[in-house]
Amino acid sequence: MSEAEALYIPDGDAFVGTACTKGAWAHGGQAGGAVLALLGHVLEDVPTLTPMSLTRLTIDIVRPVPVGERLNVTTDVIREGKKIQVVDLTLTAGDTVTTRARALRIRDSDVGSLAGMPASTSNLNPSADLPPPVELSGVEHLRSVPGFLAHGAELRRTLEPIDGIHAIWCRLRVPVVAGEPTRVTSRAAFPLDMVNMMGVRLDPRRASSINPDVTGHLSRGPVGEWVALTGHTYYSHDVAHGVSMAVMSDAAGVFGVTSTSQILEPLPKN
Repeated sequence: MSEAEALYIPDGDAFVGTACTKGAWAHGGQAGGAVLALLGHVLEDVPTLTPMSLTRLTIDIVRPVPVGERLNVTTDVIREGKKIQVVDLTLTAGDTVTTRARALRIRDSDVGSLAGMPASTSNLNPSADLPPPVELSGVEHLRSVPGFLAHGAELRRTLEPIDGIHAIWCRLRVPVVAGEPTRVTSRAAFPLDMVNMMGVRLDPRRASSINPDVTGHLSRGPVGEWVALTGHTYYSHDVAHGVSMAVMSDAAGVFGVTSTSQILEPLPKN
């Protein structure tokens, strides 16, 4: 398998990001969605006392994640139990810590046949109200599209809000790790970063808007390869902060929410 056919190539106990991971950053680092997919892959190798799945993931990317260099991911179980497990993940390039994450996993138990279980307070499914991905505009044809969105993942978006809500569809194009099937937790983690700058039309000559973190909550893993995100970005110009937030849904309904902070930075006039 060539590097164009996976996000990462295994290298012993490490991983090397291919060109498919490259983000839009000026420093040439990896896209957050690629990094999250890798963390999800590694998380599934951490054993649990009972069957569990991811319910919360918080990520801080503290340094650029380089493309083409060996990356190590270490894990540390800081809370172990039969109902809850908390795992810290640290991604390093050489001696440099680039990413810190904390994952919460909760035990899985099928209570669907039991009487008296509370119902969801809404059955609305935002993805059902969107045009299918094939009818929306992709980004791979854009001149400045990064490698991740050209080859590693696919993003299709509404050019204008639908009923006042911005929306995208996204999916992975290639396996996360070469030679291995894409894991459920990778498919759940990757869309969390796609909320970044939801609906924003940014003039790169006037300002930059950077997300230093991502936090997502999940009630289950995604069904099918396409995930819909519907939401908004809000800025507070008096402090130059922002937040992007979205609901995640698929053919089976809503399964999570995701958000990221924004650092709004005006650029000097030429």
